[in-house]
Amino acid sequence: MRLFALFFIFSILLLTSISLAAELIVGVSPPVLNLGEIERGTTKIVKFYLVTPSSEPLLVSLQSEKGNLDFFARDEYKNILFNYSEEEVTAWVEFLKNHVELTPSNETLQTKGGVIKGWREISFLLNVPKNAEPGYHLIRINPYPSVPSEVLGQAGARVVAITSLSVLFNVPGEARREGLILDVVPGNYVGNRLEINTYFKNTGSVTISAKATQTILKNGEAIATLSSSTELVKPNETKILKTLLSLDGISFGDYDVITSVSYTTGLSQKNSTITISPPAPLAPSPAFPYWIIILIIIIAIAIGIYKWYK
Repeated sequence: MRLFALFFIFSILLLTSISLAAELIVGVSPPVLNLGEIERGTTKIVKFYLVTPSSEPLLVSLQSEKGNLDFFARDEYKNILFNYSEEEVTAWVEFLKNHVELTPSNETLQTKGGVIKGWREISFLLNVPKNAEPGYHLIRINPYPSVPSEVLGQAGARVVAITSLSVLFNVPGEARREGLILDVVPGNYVGNRLEINTYFKNTGSVTISAKATQTILKNGEAIATLSSSTELVKPNETKILKTLLSLDGISFGDYDVITSVSYTTGLSQKNSTITISPPAPLAPSPAFPYWIIILIIIIAIAIGIYKWYK
């Protein structure tokens, strides 16, 4: 029964129209591991299974990456998002062995979608640092399979199909996702565009990803909509979210700006006014001090005369 539960994921993978002669398939079981609460400064051994329907030996490379927000779209995890820390966690994973050989087993498992021919238990260490932020954290473990070159040559080019393991855990403490727009001011000119700088401060206790959107208005009429890139902001950190306003067809003067910064679980808004003025003229380059060259020549001549008469 345990094996059937462990390999259920392949019932989903193999129901698709996949040609095993042309693809390598590696999956994980279970697809999600919820480790519960883990104290700071501790190390936990995490175990899961790699599984494959391949009848050939595979060499699997394991790579860790930070989970993404799409994970929390599932109903059972939606509420967790409000206590989620987006700090970097990939360095917390330590693989005991990497690469891993996945060989066909003498024992096969028949599922709805097909036959499972290889599986192996994998272990890695999760090292939670002493300064870890509170709240839920998410790590993804991606398996990347390959086959010996001589086997690959016989079968031709292959497409890799993989499923990833999501590891969820909670670090004790109050996890608050909060932020505040401090100011919105014009910045530098970049060609024919003007930077608009939004100063956003993370007032919570966990790292969040923030993105600014702005509406520029003149006499109450919207003339431009701008968006910044998404930036990670650590607790108590103030980050400048930059947008670029094209100045084509825009005259100098005062403009109203409506700015919103979204950090997924919340929104900070601010109304402000900026003044678009002509760029300051470039200061002329300082004249080269030719008198220094003349002085050096005079000194050199004086030294030469002195040595000549000496």
